[in-house]
Amino acid sequence: MPVGRPPEGQVLSFRARLAVAAYVLFTWPVMTAFLFGPLAVLVAASRPQGRRTWLWLAALTLWLALWATQAGGLLEQLIRSAAVLSMGIGVLFLLFSSGSVSTRALRGTAAVVLGVTGLARFVSLSWADVERAVVQQGMMALRVAFDILTRGGASPDPATTDALRSLGEGLRPMAPFFPGVLALVLFAGLCLAALIAPRIAGRALAPLPGGFNGFRFSDHLVWLLIAGLMGLLFAGATPLAGPAASMVTFGVGLYAPRGSAVLATALRLAPRLFVMMLIVGAFFLLPFAVGGLALLGLADIWLDFRRRMAPPPSGGLDR
Repeated sequence: MPVGRPPEGQVLSFRARLAVAAYVLFTWPVMTAFLFGPLAVLVAASRPQGRRTWLWLAALTLWLALWATQAGGLLEQLIRSAAVLSMGIGVLFLLFSSGSVSTRALRGTAAVVLGVTGLARFVSLSWADVERAVVQQGMMALRVAFDILTRGGASPDPATTDALRSLGEGLRPMAPFFPGVLALVLFAGLCLAALIAPRIAGRALAPLPGGFNGFRFSDHLVWLLIAGLMGLLFAGATPLAGPAASMVTFGVGLYAPRGSAVLATALRLAPRLFVMMLIVGAFFLLPFAVGGLALLGLADIWLDFRRRMAPPPSGGLDR
């Protein structure tokens, strides 16, 4: 097991802190366990020393205990099962597997997905049951939002009502994609846990993740995306349509950050104001931005843009 200590004084970069904050905000409260669970296990396995480390471990353990005692429906139970497996199987792959952190996290994600699938088959839970649970949970959230808007006898404006109705109508078509989103959250949680744990414990049990600009993974994963696209095109209303949709979601969710890493490398010398304008514009055109970045990440398989953009090695003049 590789053991090391982060360089003295090393802290999370602003970009890393922003990523952690965005992850917690997006996954709060139930799916945040995909980060806090592996993080607590990694910190505990690092043989905590010092008051600060023990306080972090106590806070994480308390949060996980409260999270585990909350009541929930089928969807929450599925998420909790996956989170518990990520604390065990996922962390084991982070610690004892080979390769980069992203490679280890991908293996851990695959193992957790297989474990959850096996548990679902054991309790006779079908893919259709999961999709129905997603729709029911979404409808419940929309009802809560509507109740808040109508509290005190107030009536929401027509635009807000139409927006809520549109969200409700889109729940069923989007439900097959949710397990893919869940797998992405699991993968990101393992990567972020491996990034944060050494900063808390002062000791790294696994290789430290590299910079975001170097993010990459096995090129063979393109076949996962191809298989998912083939399933979406030809599975129709068969039971394979749902898993195919989640495979596409997971594939796009992997290749979009890879494309972002390529773009970040290309813009490393660009003015910050220009980069900020690009980010703000991407939020307004989010579906097109994600699709474009995913295509850029796919093209990186064959063109390896970052190797082409690397500065030439310094040395004497060629003769």
